Order: sequence, then structure tokens, then C-alpha cells
Amino acid sequence: IPVILGEVDVLKTAQLLPGISSGGEGSSGLYVRGGGPDQNLVLLDEAIVYNAAHLFGFFSVFNADAIKDVNIIKGGMPARYGGRLSSVLDINMKDGNNKNYEVDGGIGLLSSRLTVQGPLEKEKSSFIVSGRRTYVDVLSKPFLNRPNKETGERNPFAGSGYYFYDLTTKLNYRISDKDRLFLSGYFGRDVFDFSDENNGFAIQIPWGNATTSLRWNHLFNDKLFMNTSLIFTDYRFEFNIEQSDFGLKIFSGINDWNHKADFLYIPNQNHKIRFGTNYTYHIFTPGNATGVAGEVEFSPDSIFKQYSNEAAIYLSDDIEISESLKIHAGLRYSSFLPLG
Repeated sequence: IPVILGEVDVLKTAQLLPGISSGGEGSSGLYVRGGGPDQNLVLLDEAIVYNAAHLFGFFSVFNADAIKDVNIIKGGMPARYGGRLSSVLDINMKDGNNKNYEVDGGIGLLSSRLTVQGPLEKEKSSFIVSGRRTYVDVLSKPFLNRPNKETGERNPFAGSGYYFYDLTTKLNYRISDKDRLFLSGYFGRDVFDFSDENNGFAIQIPWGNATTSLRWNHLFNDKLFMNTSLIFTDYRFEFNIEQSDFGLKIFSGINDWNHKADFLYIPNQNHKIRFGTNYTYHIFTPGNATGVAGEVEFSPDSIFKQYSNEAAIYLSDDIEISESLKIHAGLRYSSFLPLG
């Protein structure tokens, strides 16, 4: 698989598949059969990831060392997925080694990564922690801090830089032969700084995702399985600018509280029935500005937010009639209700 500067990337690999293209060189967005990147449902352990790119689109937010498997659905979207038009990118994280401790890492041209996994209680519970950080800002500092040879003055752009980091973690606990509990999380940020000390000008643009998923798996019997999840998603974007006695801060974000209950019923080897429900409470912060101009401060009386309920119920049936004939049928009912 070709990689950019030694960085293995799930989305770059997906772009090599038929029916999927990128927006151009260096872009990590997926264009599936004409759809835009925002029309793809990107899930990490069932949590929606709204902005799946680092470094302005050059890399994805998914650390390959922590990924167990990736499922891409380009057409005929199953009824258990919803909310997007184009495709589904369903990514599951590793559960962690419940027998032995392992440490993996790598040093690349742009970033370094470290993964630690092992048992909390052998054969019963395990953990995995994986972190990654770029050091573009560290490598550029000697050049930015180098004084002018003729005047000896400090470089006015010495405070500029860019870096990203992400942390992925997961815990799993086997309660019994029929019950398992999973807790997984992701936190990542990009931070871009630009400053011009001669003009007293500075910009900082941080953005990133945070997700948490708590899942309970229960096996009722040999034919009926349940997975229920509580999921929190947080996406934030900020734009901060300062010049002399003027400053402006613009903030926007999305918070989701999600509950899912999925059931799998297998009456026989060639027949699978899935059904379940999904409810999401959305909190949108489309844009709020605060600032200062001289001795005057301005800010909104209250942070403007929009709220909505999104719910769905689904039923799907997979029947394998023969080796050459399968039937997949599904129904999904969705509702979206703005509040306030």
C-alpha cells in the first residue's frame, strides 16, 4: 500500500478501492460515486467522527496501530445505518491483548506514535492506549528562531507553527460468558499558530474531535445477541485573532448524545435478522463571537445554540438462498425534530 512520508493511513487505502476517489493529491476526503466527503458516515467504535482529517486534509485522524478492522459500504446501505447519503466507513478499534503486554511504536518523518496494550486481569479484561503526535513545530523552531544575520533581529514569525496529536484508548471487561463491557475513547486536536511580531498580529486556529463509547454485549442464547451503546461526540472549531488592542474569538461546535440498541437474531445458518433503535440528541453551536476593541469588550448575551432530536427504528433480513443468490431486505424509519 503506498503511504505518504511513511504514514500508514486508512482513508488513503480506501481511496484505492473502485468507486472511491479523493478530492486531489494530499486530500484525505472520500468521494464515493460522486458524493461529497460530508455525505459519508464515518464511525469509530460506533461514534460519529465529524472531521476525520489532520494537517488540513493530508492525514486521517485514525491511528493505524489501534485499528482492528474497517468496513466500507459503498452502496446498498444496510438499514442499521442512517443519516448520510453516500457511504459508510465503519472502523473498530483493537480490544487489547488480554494475555500478554505489548508495546509498539514508530518514528516517521512527520509524526511518532506509541501503543501499549495488555491484560488488566488475564483472560478477563484488557486495555489499549495509543498516542500519536507530529513534530513539525519542533523541527521548524530552529529555522524560525534563527536571528537575521545582518541585523541580528529575531525572526518576527518565530511564534508560528503547526502540530496535531491524538490519543485513542479502549478498555474491555468480560463480565461472564454471555456479557462483555467495552469503554473506548478518542481525543485529537490540530493547532495552527501564525504570528507577526512586527505588526503585533497573531492567529490561532485549534480544532478537533473527542468521542466516548460505552457498549454492553449480551448473548441471550445461541440465536439472539444484543449490543447496546451510549455514545458522546464532541467537535470543536475555534478561530482566534489578535492585533494591537483588537481581539476576536469565534467558536463553533457539535455535541451529540446517542443511545443505540441493536439485536441480531439467527434462526438458522442461512438467515440473519437485525433490528433495533437509535436516538441522538444534537446540540449545534453554529458560531459565537467574542472580542475586545481597545477598552470595549463585546460578547453575546448568551451562547447561541440549536437543539434537535433524531430517532430511528429499523428491521433488516439477510437470506442466503444458495451460493449464488442472496436477498437483503430492510426498512428504516427516521425522524428529525428541531427544538426551541
